Amino acid sequence: MRHVLDLQQLTSQQAASRQEWGKLNWMRPHTPGQIHPDEEWLDWLTDASSLTRRLRQVSQQHFHVQLLQQKLLKPALNECRLLGMATQEYALVRQVVLHGLNQPWVFARTVIPLPTLRQGNRHLMLLGNRSLGSVLFKNTHTQRTSQEITPYHADFCAPFVWGRRSTFEIRQAPLLVTELFLEPFRQHLQLQF
Repeated sequence: MRHVLDLQQLTSQQAASRQEWGKLNWMRPHTPGQIHPDEEWLDWLTDASSLTRRLRQVSQQHFHVQLLQQKLLKPALNECRLLGMATQEYALVRQVVLHGLNQPWVFARTVIPLPTLRQGNRHLMLLGNRSLGSVLFKNTHTQRTSQEITPYHADFCAPFVWGRRSTFEIRQAPLLVTELFLEPFRQHLQLQF
């Protein structure tokens, strides 16, 4: 049984730790022998357009971003591999909650390697309560290069239903965006577990 989200949990050191994010079981969509989402979920999990734009539409523009934390951390080992980072390197890690209709709908984490910031992307450090999607999808130099999904994991710090993560290249420099869809989102859209 999924428990209720406590936003305080998401601001804890545990919520940002490499060990916590290493717990999630990532796979490519349609991987044989794995749990698969139904078609409605798959639409949300594999859509290549801006999640911010879709959430704004579904919430009838009652949407906002809440910055939880942003700091230099060592990413999870699987995040380092995706980004081509050494395991002891630091990255700028930004964690936010995307709210629709004043409900927490998505817990999002962005991992930005320091070389990515140095390649003309320092503006990504100054987003505050603005969504990353509002910047990424306006930039003609942005390209999504990979996408994975994960089902609910009982031992993870935030109760979520499904998650997705995508690697982007902005000016040929990588960053990783992870979005975990929360129970209030599922309830609002009346999606299946």
